[in-house]
Order: sequence, then C-alpha cells, then structure tokens
Amino acid sequence: MAAKDKPRSRSRSRSRDKAQDSARVRPDRASSASSDTDGERASDARSSGAEEFRLGSLLRDDCLFDISVENKDELLHSLAEAVALASAYPSAKQIYNSARERESVVNTYVGSGVAVPHARVSSFEGFAIAIARNPSGVPYGVDTPEPVQIVIFVVGNESLRNEHVRLLAAVANLVKNKKVRQQILEAEDVAAVRKVLDAGAQSPRRRPRQVTKQLLSHARKIARDVGATAVLVAIENPEELKILKKLPRRDTFIVATSSPRIAEDAEKLVSRVLRLPSISLRRDTLVRVGTLMAVTSGFISRDDTVAFLSGQNSSGLDTITVLAISREFGKFLTSSGQISASISATVFERVLTLATELSVEGREGKPVGSIFVIGNPETLSPYCQQLVMNPFRGYPEEERNILDPTLQETIKEFAHLDGAFIIREDGVIHAAGTYLKPGSVDTAELPGGLGTRHQAGAAITAAEDCVSVVLSQSTGQVMLFKKGKVVLSTESHT
Repeated sequence: MAAKDKPRSRSRSRSRDKAQDSARVRPDRASSASSDTDGERASDARSSGAEEFRLGSLLRDDCLFDISVENKDELLHSLAEAVALASAYPSAKQIYNSARERESVVNTYVGSGVAVPHARVSSFEGFAIAIARNPSGVPYGVDTPEPVQIVIFVVGNESLRNEHVRLLAAVANLVKNKKVRQQILEAEDVAAVRKVLDAGAQSPRRRPRQVTKQLLSHARKIARDVGATAVLVAIENPEELKILKKLPRRDTFIVATSSPRIAEDAEKLVSRVLRLPSISLRRDTLVRVGTLMAVTSGFISRDDTVAFLSGQNSSGLDTITVLAISREFGKFLTSSGQISASISATVFERVLTLATELSVEGREGKPVGSIFVIGNPETLSPYCQQLVMNPFRGYPEEERNILDPTLQETIKEFAHLDGAFIIREDGVIHAAGTYLKPGSVDTAELPGGLGTRHQAGAAITAAEDCVSVVLSQSTGQVMLFKKGKVVLSTESHT
C-alpha cells in the first residue's frame, strides 16, 4: 500500500490477511516518481558513510512503509528484504540475521514510540535506512507506555563500526523531537520523509541579537584583558556560526553545542568542538559542565584560564564567565590535566551526559536516582556486592558498552534498580544493581543533607582510584565525586 494510505487494521479477518500476504507490506508507490538525482544522492551518501549525517539521503526509494505485522520477526524480515532489494544486496537473510542477533542481546526500542533496529553485514555499500510506521503501533516485544509507531532500520557495512555508532546516535537524537516524529507519521511519501529527516537535524533559526555579535567579535580581546588563555563559546544557533565564520583566526575558539548538526558544521570552522548534553541547563551548570568536558577532552589544560561565552533561554550570547581551571578543578586532575589517567574522556562525558539527561527526563514520568562508578572492576570488587542478578553478565563486551547509543534506553530502565552501575574505564558496563560497601567517608567534606546514595558514591572514590556520578532522586541534582569529594554539582534548568 502507498505510504500515504492509512495502515490496515490488524483486526481484519485472517482469511483476508492470508489472501493479501504478498501485498501486506508494500513500499511507498510515490517513491517510484523520485528523480534520478535523489537516487544518486542516496548512493553517494551511502558510500561516504555516516560522517555527513544527511539522514534523508540514506532513505532509499521503496524503503518507506505503512505496515501491519503480527510480530517483530515479520517486521524485521520485511525491512531486511526492502533494504536488500533497494541496495542490490544479495542476501536479505544475512541482514535479517544480523538484526535479529542484535535484538536477542538488547531490545532496540529507544523511547517515545520509536525503535531503531540495526544490522552490520559484510560487503554492504556504506549505509541505508528503511522506515516502517503505524500510528496504531507494531509489536516489538517490549512493554512500553506508548505503542511503537515508528521503526527506523539502519544497515551498514560491518567494517564501519565507528561510523555506525555515530549514525545511530544521530538517529536517536533526531527522534527525541516530538514534532519530527509526528511529521514522519504524517508525511505523504518518501520525498517528504527525506525532508523531515534533514530539516529535523537542524536547529530552529533565529536572528542573533546585537550583543551576540559584539561578544563574538570582541571575545578574544576581552579574554586577553581579563587574563584568559582560552575562549569557549556555547552555540545552539546556526546564525551564530555564521558570525564565527566571518572572524579571522576563528580556530582559536572552542565551540560547545548540544546540536549534532551544529557540531558537524562547527567542525568545518574550528578544530575543537564539544558535544553537550541535549537538555536545557542552568547557566552556571552549563559553564562548569562545558569547561570540565573541555579539560577531559584535552582542549584546555589545568593551567588555563577560560573565558566562557554563554546565553540562556535561546536569547543569544550575553555573558562571559571567567574560570581558572586550577582553582575550580585542579585538585581533582592528574598532572596531565585529566580527570583520570585511565578513564576514557569519551566514556566520562557519556556517563555525565546520561546522568544529566536522566535528571531532567526521569523514567516514565517519575524521577530516578542512581550511581555510576567508572573504574577498574577488579580493584572495585572488594567494595561491591550484587543486590540482584546482574543484567549485563554473559553478554559480549561490544554489546554492553555505554558508548553504544542504542543501549541508552536499557541503561535508563536499569537506573530503576537499587544499587550502582559499575563501568570499566573503556566504557564496558560490568554490572548494574550493585551494592557499594566501601566504608565511611568524612562527611565534613560533603555538603549537608546528602543521603546514603551520595555517601556511598563519595566513599567508593576515597577507597579506590575511580570516579562516581550520583543522581539524586529527590532533587534531580547530579554530583561528580573523586577522592571522596565533590568535583562538580549540577542542577537542571526546567
């Protein structure tokens, strides 16, 4: 059936279903009218991999469906066959088997009525996307508060592992937007969905105020006058990038943004770009989180003084905050300026981002509290006791790395468990639901009013060389601990 038609009801008779099996899942007829240019663009995008994140160009002709299926296997079979046919790939079964194997490890439902199954197969050319949709929902083998209405199937060459993860992250970030999800459901044909995918990755345009232009234009002079050695600017508006592009020696700036599209465009202008949590933060939290992430990424050192340009409530840049790194974070950094010599900066940033997002989103409308401990599981083991069966035990390491964006919903679901996540320095999740028993910590060094969760999170870092990120269920506050002390305390802006 054409994508613009309404999906068939699953309540129709079995006999009628059987008679229409071959036509039950049919690609969008309107897609056949797409121009050859569109097809060439999609082929070029697939060949280049996920670097460009032009998601619309990865959606092949004949790969948009209004669908009604009896079960998840039928859904994956249909999507695999569509991608194989549209991509001239010889084995739909190989694509299906790869996707099914991934689903057996962890369900790829990402929340908000969207699932992102994916497959990596040999000899596949670049990447391709197929989309199935049904406003009434499709069976996906997971208990969710809302039906799974949109399924975005991503297929790529098995050798493009890093690009594959980045592409999944771009898709997961895009479908957080309720307007984008609704537009995908209502789009008339594949061309319209392509436009939604590309437009949805862009931030809303707004005209920067005059103070934004002045701050960006004079930021380096102001920084010199106040003794700052680095300039970091938080940008969430494409127009601000246009101003930056006109400046001489713009590569001296560090750009921080929560937008994948702005991050991608900023990388063409400057060599240092930070990805911030994709939620609204209080200004003071934004400055401290962004600065610490810049330190752990190696963009600035412990001896630097940073001038941080920021704004609030989409009003443009209007403030410069000056921070001396050694004064703010120095006692928690190694001599080389890292939060830890062994912890990957990407892993640290991912954990901090997850905790910060959980502080705003909660789980199913309810606040959650949790502890994330990053360190060596072997040295931490004397201080750990499993409260419940470890949900990550027995799975391959590559299937339980916190850097995999498709694990995001799984991690957030397990945040309901009492106890802590134990995460290895390279991001492999060792355990969840772990009781920490590191002994006591000097509470005089901690802010007043903290409960046992925070005390345990602080104490484990005093007992061993690790860091912990603690999310308060009652306040939504996120605290980072090292050496038994608070490194960073955040509050979400709601």
